[in-house]
Amino acid sequence: MLRIILFIAALAGLSAAVQAADVAYIVNAQSTETALSADDLKSVLLGNKIKWDGGGVIKLAVLTSGPVHDQVMQERAQRSADQFDKYWKKLVFTGKGVLPMQAADDAAVLDYVAKTPGALGYVAAASVTAQVKVLTIK
Repeated sequence: MLRIILFIAALAGLSAAVQAADVAYIVNAQSTETALSADDLKSVLLGNKIKWDGGGVIKLAVLTSGPVHDQVMQERAQRSADQFDKYWKKLVFTGKGVLPMQAADDAAVLDYVAKTPGALGYVAAASVTAQVKVLTIK
């Protein structure tokens, strides 16, 4: 019985590791950006970096919920989804930030990023289309 429990736990851990690689950070197809450092990505998610290195305003698009959103918040913003939401509300309330575009699903993020120059978002890697460009996170 113990072996079965350990086997199931190992499978769950493997599943979580596979899911961790399933996030794609996307930009508008016309963007000259190809990569972003992990620190810069965190700064964008937290509203501290608002311009691309090559110029232009970064227009952030975030999911409102789901496993991809939770993973990005935990791994990249180092906050829970609830903490991230409260953080942004405080920035907006104090006049220090503009709320990111919020989307209920990957399709809405993809549509926004595809149509918006300077946009950056994240989706499940399986959802990526040719209408956007995937960034490399260093």
